Amino acid sequence: MTTETQTPTVKDFPTATLVTAGPWASGHQLDPRPSIVVGPWGGADFADEARMVVVWYYTMGIPVPGLSVQAMFPHELTPLDDTLTTMDQRAFCDIATSLTLGRFAYDDGRDLIDAVNRAVRERIEGAPATRRS
Repeated sequence: MTTETQTPTVKDFPTATLVTAGPWASGHQLDPRPSIVVGPWGGADFADEARMVVVWYYTMGIPVPGLSVQAMFPHELTPLDDTLTTMDQRAFCDIATSLTLGRFAYDDGRDLIDAVNRAVRERIEGAPATRRS
């Protein structure tokens, strides 16, 4: 019995999708690590044509194109079952605080910043109320 597997595409990885992927350094691909999708290569205007996805390896520091921000093919990405709203609080805080300290090429980070801001609001709304005694 043969099962046909579908090759993932850029559309399978919308902005703010948490993934694991192996970044490239000095011509070698490193072990997979947590990262977040910034958007399609070339920006949202090219989503239908893009063949690559821009990801930010947030565990490698602030966004820096070529170092912690790289273009990856969809088949190199493994989606996680987590979201910005449900992920570990400490990791989320690292993303939220370092996101605006770095830079993205071609203003690609704008949609990711919007998604993080939405997640901040969702986390606040979902937090249990505290009581003063």
